[in-house]
Amino acid sequence: MEEQQAPRYVLGKREEDGRYPVAVDGTPAGTVHRRHGSWYITIPGRRNDHRFDDRYKAAEYLVTLHDKGIRPTIPAPADTPASGTAAFDATLAGIASQTYRHLLPDLRLTLPNLVRAVEAMARLDQLGWTPLEGYPGADQPWRMECRLCGWQGRRFWSHLRGRNGDGIPRPANRHPGCIPVEKIAVQLIHLAADRLSECRCNFQHPMEISYALSVLANMNDALSEPGPVATILYARPLLEPCPASARRANVLRIAYNRRTAALRSLQ
Repeated sequence: MEEQQAPRYVLGKREEDGRYPVAVDGTPAGTVHRRHGSWYITIPGRRNDHRFDDRYKAAEYLVTLHDKGIRPTIPAPADTPASGTAAFDATLAGIASQTYRHLLPDLRLTLPNLVRAVEAMARLDQLGWTPLEGYPGADQPWRMECRLCGWQGRRFWSHLRGRNGDGIPRPANRHPGCIPVEKIAVQLIHLAADRLSECRCNFQHPMEISYALSVLANMNDALSEPGPVATILYARPLLEPCPASARRANVLRIAYNRRTAALRSLQ
C-alpha cells in the first residue's frame, strides 16, 4: 500500500479577521478564509478569485501557485498601514478620499452591496458602534469600535442586526469588558443626541431621493471604469460619516428600489 505523503503546507491558527495563514515549505504563501459558505485564498500583492469547497483544498492550491512562482509580492496586511491611513496617491482626489476609502465594502463592489453597507453603518451608529473598515457581509467578522467604552475588535453584523428581523443585537453585554448591561440603554440615549434628521456636513450627503438617484447613477458609471479612483470619489456621498446616516440609508434604499424597478420596466 502506497504511503500517503504529508501535505507541504501548514495551516496556522485563525487570526482575528477570520483568515488562516498558510506556509508552504516553511515560507509564507498567503491566507485562506471562508466567505458565504466557500473558501478563498489571498496572496498579498496578487489578485485571485478561485473558490474552494474547504480550507484544505484552498491551502493545497497555494502549494500549486507557490511552485509556479506565484508568491506574495508585498508584506502581509498586518505589516502594512491600516487601509484607512495608507497613502492612496498624491492627487487631490487621493487625499480627499482618505477619510472614507477604508469604508468601501470588503465585498464585490456593486450597487446592492454599497446600499447594504450604508444601511449597516447607519444601524451601527444607532447601536453605538463605529466601523473601522468596510462592510464585509453579514457573516464575516467586522472590525469596529465601541463608542461606549473605546474597545476595538471584531463583531458579526448578523449578530448585531438581530435574528429573524427582531432588531435585537446579541449578545446583550456587547463584548467582554464593556460597561454593565443595565447602563447600556442610557448611554445609547445620550449618543442619540448626536444624530440628526438633516445633513449639516460641509459636503452634502443625499437626503432627497432625486439626489440619491444621481449618486447611484454616478457610482454605477464609476464601477464600470478601470481603476479605483472614480469609485472612491463617488463613494463619498454614500460612505462618509454623517450625523443623518439613518435618513441617508432610508433615502438610498428607496432610490435604489426605484432605480431597479425602472430598469426592469425597460427590459
